[in-house]
Amino acid sequence: MSLTDDSYARKIAAQSRAWDSTSDNRKKERTPREPAAPKMGVCDKCGKEALLKTFRFKETTVSNGAASFGTVTKHLCEDCAPKSRAQKDAEVPQMDKKQLKSLMRAAKKGLL
Repeated sequence: MSLTDDSYARKIAAQSRAWDSTSDNRKKERTPREPAAPKMGVCDKCGKEALLKTFRFKETTVSNGAASFGTVTKHLCEDCAPKSRAQKDAEVPQMDKKQLKSLMRAAKKGLL
């Protein structure tokens, strides 16, 4: 049986047509999802009543030597919600006088 065999070519063509007909249904345009609107409720972490957003966390539990993995949804207020990297980078810690003096001394030594 060679690659140029007629039955082999027909089989490949039929598979290609079948793939094209089924893959058209899967090629829907993906639109970016809008974040869910916050709802009033009690925060799972701090317990105060506020506007809450839903977050998904991976959780591992161990009991009797067996580990189980799963995803847990928690409703958290704005204060308890995890910070994004952009927010963490935007928060620059303030230096006190001692740290600033030490930094200036190190810079001065490096320039001489």
